[in-house]
Amino acid sequence: MDNLLRKTLRVSDPRDPDQIANALLNFYPEEADRDRREQAGLPYSSVPDYVPQARNTGPSSVEMAQAQDDLERDLQTLSTSSPLKDIRIEMIGWGRSIRQLANDGLAAARLALDSVNHDRAMSARRQLGEYSRLARYVGTLTDGSAILFRRFAQSCDVLAGLILVAIGEGLASNGITRSTSIVRSAAGELQARRNAVIMALRSLTGSVESTLGQEDWPRGIEAYRNLVQQLEAGGQADLRALLEENALSQAMDDLVDLSTGASVEGLRELSTASAMLVHRFQRLIQFGQSIPVPIDVPITSGPPESPPLVAFVSSLQLFVDAFVSKGSSRLLYVARPPIIVYGLYGAGGPDQGAIRLMNLTIARGFLLEQVDCFAGCGCDDDDISCQVLLDYLLFLLDRAIDLYAVGTDPDGLGEQERRATAVGLAIGAALDLTDQLKNPGVLVCEFSDKLKNKLSVIRDELLDPFGAPAAWDPGLKSLMVRELRIAYQAEDQTERLVRSLTPQCDFNVFNFRNNQSLIRWMIRAILQDMFGLGTNLPSPVQMPSPIASSMASMGQNRPDYWSA
Repeated sequence: MDNLLRKTLRVSDPRDPDQIANALLNFYPEEADRDRREQAGLPYSSVPDYVPQARNTGPSSVEMAQAQDDLERDLQTLSTSSPLKDIRIEMIGWGRSIRQLANDGLAAARLALDSVNHDRAMSARRQLGEYSRLARYVGTLTDGSAILFRRFAQSCDVLAGLILVAIGEGLASNGITRSTSIVRSAAGELQARRNAVIMALRSLTGSVESTLGQEDWPRGIEAYRNLVQQLEAGGQADLRALLEENALSQAMDDLVDLSTGASVEGLRELSTASAMLVHRFQRLIQFGQSIPVPIDVPITSGPPESPPLVAFVSSLQLFVDAFVSKGSSRLLYVARPPIIVYGLYGAGGPDQGAIRLMNLTIARGFLLEQVDCFAGCGCDDDDISCQVLLDYLLFLLDRAIDLYAVGTDPDGLGEQERRATAVGLAIGAALDLTDQLKNPGVLVCEFSDKLKNKLSVIRDELLDPFGAPAAWDPGLKSLMVRELRIAYQAEDQTERLVRSLTPQCDFNVFNFRNNQSLIRWMIRAILQDMFGLGTNLPSPVQMPSPIASSMASMGQNRPDYWSA
């Protein structure tokens, strides 16, 4: 045995415990690394950490390599340009952040079938778009360096667009079609939601050990008894079975197992299996919400519901939501030519939202070309203001494309598409602002007829599906107010950063009217003219809502003051 240890572990003295211990650590490096991480207080696992790497394969591999090379050239030019020596350190910081964003975004986009990586890719695209908008803004207000910033912004735009293409390629390479269900919740999150349902059920049925005081009302047991009576009286034997822990666990585990691992076969099975199981859960939720309250007290005097029942219904609804809101596969039509879509990615073809998404991506290329052609007209205040306005509309169009890319409504009328309508309002307001017949002398912009027509087409593409703003329902109007307030607050923060990076020239773009910048003045004009908020609009606009107001609207069913 001593000779075997000497030969296998390469030790000189098999009786020395230190030599044996060190030899075993060298012989089992994975276990040694696990012990090292445990001693350091870090998470440890027998499975090594997975770091996604961008694969340079696929139809867009050449474009990705070219885009990354262009980005490096532009960053090098900005950081070494003599006119920008005052902000050289800031430009180096931009380069470090943008390189990391580009690498993470492209790497995560290839794994977009997983919800976490999909969200990471879309987040990287959004931040690249914000850097692009900031670069154009700074370049417009910096004499002699506008072309350098615009070339850099173009490289950011190309990488941001390639992230969308990479997501579509990742879905297509995994065999995803239009009919495939894509769960936008990580497997670990689904498991946590499942455990929350089981714990809430135990609290409701009284299996959790707890002692009621002499003045405590048995809200959980009473609600459970009423729920069982209603199910038995209604002949809902299948729902009655879900109140048994093992049956409920098995039903939820079937859905979790299909979504775990993000395999295409499991996702396709989930498309049909989830419809039946989720409908069963929804019926139980409806019965749980319809139980009559045993205490006849108005809601304003305190919540009379049974907290254990509310917790059970809410946790079950949270679990169901992961399968009701399916992920979008519209980016298939961005990454793949339309001519091959019919035979490979579903016989139904693109839905209305996907068609609008393709139209917006095509229109964006033409708009970007016209915006860049408009640049470099000089340092006149009107020219600078018009350029800032066009760059802002281009930034908003990218945000509308992002919203349509993640939309799931087959008619293109879902929550994401409704939010994109705010971009149509902004484009319409910009066209009215530069129209000399409607607003003579306010902002003189010599836009070409092609540019005006393309902006009108984009505006109609976003607004026409929902009709005229006068006919909008209160929910859509409230959503538009919230989106415009978010845009106002974001623009206010962007302007502060731009002022710190540009020469202190007295441009009217920062002081357009009523001590407001051009963009913020336009947003306020939309809120005042279209939604009748008048002069009571706070300055600056309060966004997000106060915590007390938001919690009151959630807990007591009262409208949020700041969302109206």
